[in-house]
Amino acid sequence: MGWVSASPIAQTGYGRITRDAGYRLIDAGVNITFIGTFGDVVIWGGVHDQVTPGGNKAHILALTDPRSAASVINDYAKVFGFQAIIGFMDCFGLEYLNDVKMPVIGYIPIDGPFTEKMRDYLRNYYKVIAYSLFGYQELQKWYPPSKIGYIPHGVDTDVFRPLNNDEHDEAREWLSSVSILAPPVPKDAFLAMDMGANYGPRKCLPLLMRTWARFVERHKDNPPHLLIHTNPYAPGQGYDLVAHRINLKMEEYIHFPKRDPILHPAKDEDLSKILGASDVFIHNAVAEGFGLPLAEAMACGTPPIGPENSAQTEVIEGNGWLVRSVDLEDYVEFPVYVPTLQQYPIPSQRSLLEKLEEAYNSPDLREEYGKLSREYVVRNYDWSVVIPKWLRLFSQVEEEIEIFKSSTS
Repeated sequence: MGWVSASPIAQTGYGRITRDAGYRLIDAGVNITFIGTFGDVVIWGGVHDQVTPGGNKAHILALTDPRSAASVINDYAKVFGFQAIIGFMDCFGLEYLNDVKMPVIGYIPIDGPFTEKMRDYLRNYYKVIAYSLFGYQELQKWYPPSKIGYIPHGVDTDVFRPLNNDEHDEAREWLSSVSILAPPVPKDAFLAMDMGANYGPRKCLPLLMRTWARFVERHKDNPPHLLIHTNPYAPGQGYDLVAHRINLKMEEYIHFPKRDPILHPAKDEDLSKILGASDVFIHNAVAEGFGLPLAEAMACGTPPIGPENSAQTEVIEGNGWLVRSVDLEDYVEFPVYVPTLQQYPIPSQRSLLEKLEEAYNSPDLREEYGKLSREYVVRNYDWSVVIPKWLRLFSQVEEEIEIFKSSTS
């Protein structure tokens, strides 16, 4: 198999899932070669060899720009004997896979209504796999059952786990160190956390900060604190969240990592400590294909607050607080950076404030939702559940390819 996505050494969501799923599949006996899309940088002949946790080799090849990507992949297929290609990224970012000369399996985010333009980007794909039930239901409207599937992202629930009382206190002490956050978080404060890249408007981070300022104003005697684990300054691609914090006069109550986590990523063990030290996890995004940080927070027993849209609904419902959207008759977002004309609902900030109040004033309910969240993630997203789904897919693909070969020989 060839796996086309961000390189598994890339510190992005795509890179992380490519590494976490791909390395486990290699250790399970699947022959996978990664073809890393290095963004705008072309590394001619670039090859990286990594070692999986099981001690096996992970071979990572470089991909050139999209104009020649299909021919490069076709060449790699001859050298490495690929039977099929997995394309893991937005469908509009992998349009060139329609021109490769082997079956293509699209493992793509579907975070809004599936559209005709999306189908065109996937026009020659052999199969399309969603990683949320929301996405799978959208695919059912367009394709026969034989062409589609559902495989969620996985969570290492041994690493992302609840903290005991002593560990929680230690994590709060650690989190309060100025070497971790700027400024530090008071160790006894009510702490909410959000996590996501500050690229484009989808995560609604400035809007969340504005709502947080209103929330702090309601609780001046015991002010809540918000940690946004993101790259807070991304000129040309994201917002200047540091300046926005100053505008809101929230320098004391909204916190960012002292170092850009994209350039200096936290280890999973440290992320688990940060998530476990938080009282709630907040998402404010207009859409999510899955919402990995959300699931990881829940695995840590940290209850979620998030919008009732896309994959977020199925993850949060019954395990936390769902935030309703604004009236869809009034406004939906058509992001210019998404060329598939998808419609995204906007989270109601009035509803978010209501859910924040309930979480702030209900420690027993936070504890109950935390336990339910942990159980839900272990049951649905632990890697022991997810990897067998991949293995069944590969077995099916291999069988179908063999049938096709024998019928044409």
